[in-house]
Formats: sequence, structure tokens, C-alpha cells
Amino acid sequence: MAFRKFAILSLLSIYLLILAGGIVRSTGSGMGCPDWPKCFGRFIPPTKVEELPLHYEVIYQDKLHGEVEFNATKTWIEYINRLLGALTGIIVLITTALAYREGSKVFMPTLASLALILANAILGKYVVDSFLLPGVVTAHMLLSIGVIYFLVKALNNQSSSEVISLKNRQWIGISMLVVFIQIILGTQVRENMDHVIKDLGESAKGQWIDHLDLVYIIHRTFSWVILLCHLILWKKLAESPLHVYRKGLLVLLSISFITGVLMAYFALPLGSQAVHLMISLVLMGWHISSWIQTKNA
Repeated sequence: MAFRKFAILSLLSIYLLILAGGIVRSTGSGMGCPDWPKCFGRFIPPTKVEELPLHYEVIYQDKLHGEVEFNATKTWIEYINRLLGALTGIIVLITTALAYREGSKVFMPTLASLALILANAILGKYVVDSFLLPGVVTAHMLLSIGVIYFLVKALNNQSSSEVISLKNRQWIGISMLVVFIQIILGTQVRENMDHVIKDLGESAKGQWIDHLDLVYIIHRTFSWVILLCHLILWKKLAESPLHVYRKGLLVLLSISFITGVLMAYFALPLGSQAVHLMISLVLMGWHISSWIQTKNA
């Protein structure tokens, strides 16, 4: 029971960290703390410019990428994100230690999730330091999905499997695949958005969407594929024992579509990007769990 509680806590903290990371990116707070592990040379971040090191803009000029005006809000958003990251690492470390007593079927996937979290922490720093290097954001997301997969697998290795028909299980896999594709397309849109923001500036927020390239059109259009696949899955699961999963699909899809519309037509309101991403990964994790806990009939 101790392992299961900490494994669930690990998953919750990872999703919370993903939400925090999305807020960091959507608010442009990645450079809120230009050094690590300290923040402007302090263990407790500054709240006003008078607390900054003398000539800080010169000291950190390479890492600030020209954003030399101090913003206490961005600094604390990034710092809280770091604290959540450290807390998540500790929780997963404890989970891994507890998993050791559960046998190799539970311990090995939990250990893999810990290794991926450490790799993602290193890559997360590189995401900021590389300053919009193509592919890095996508790699960061792939590692996050890997962490979720291994933790979900460890949890399900302790549970008995529900048996549903092969046809229905195939649709779980298909839905999982299309969500995965959509998440990857979304990271490509996010990378493109970074370049648009760099070119147009923070003040032109209302024009960002209009200047995105073809991948945004593909991402938006692919949403109808997502909807169709999940409606078919929802119908096919009508007689299955996965009632909570079936109902949860519609709730998560609704939130995903609402936040997508808000971003597209209301100039990316604060928090919409982060929630949109987190909901997609929660849906992905639920598909993974349902796929693992079922068998071919």
C-alpha cells in the first residue's frame, strides 16, 4: 500500500509539474532565474531590482538573451517550477525505494521512470539554455510521456486485468496513438510559437496565432480525428466494465477542446496552454493504463 500511495502521488506531482512547466513557457518565465541552482546568486529569489547583484545584466547577459529588465513575477514562476521539480524527484526516489520490495515487475519500470525524470531535468535546463533549438522541446515531451508510461505500468503490474474484447482493446490503442501524435504536433506548434513571439514581441499577442505555420493547421484539423476516434471508442465501451474510463474520456476531451478554442480565438488567455497540455497528457496516461490493464479476449 505504501508503494501504491507514493506511485499515485508521483503521478500527481508529475502532472502538476507539467502544468507548472506549461505556465513557465506560456508566460515566458524560462529566464526568470538565469543561474542554477541559485536564482540571481540567491537561494531565495529577489522580489525587487534592488536585491539583484550589481551589474546583473552584464553578469547574466549570455543567459538572459537580451531580456535584461527584471520581472519578479517571472522569477518566482520559474523558481516555484524548480521547487516542484525537486519535490517530484524526491517523491519518485522514495517510490523507487518502496518498489524494490515489490519485486522486479514493479521495481524495474519504477526505476526507469526515475532515470527518465533525471534525464528530463537535465534536458529541461537545456531547453532554456538552447533558446528555441528545434527538437529539444519535443524530446522533453517524449521523456515526460515515458515517465508517465513506466509509472502507470508499475501501478498496473500490481492489479488484476479486466478482460474486454480484442476489437475494443484495439480502439483503446488507436485512441492512444492519435493522442500521442497530437501531443507531438502540439510541441511543434509550441516551438513555432516561440519563434513567432521572438519575431513579433510580447506586445503582439493577438497576432501570434495568425503567424503560425502549416503545422498549426494540421494540429487543429487533427482534432477532428481525435474526436472521431474517441466517439467510436466511447460507443464500443458501452458494455465494458471500464465505466469510469468511458465517462472520463468525454470530460477530458471537452476540456481539451474548450482550451483549444480559447487559445485559437481569444489570444491565448493565461493558463490555457498549460491546462491544454496537461489534460492531453492525463488522457494519454489513462489510455496507457486501460491498455495495460486489459487483455485480448
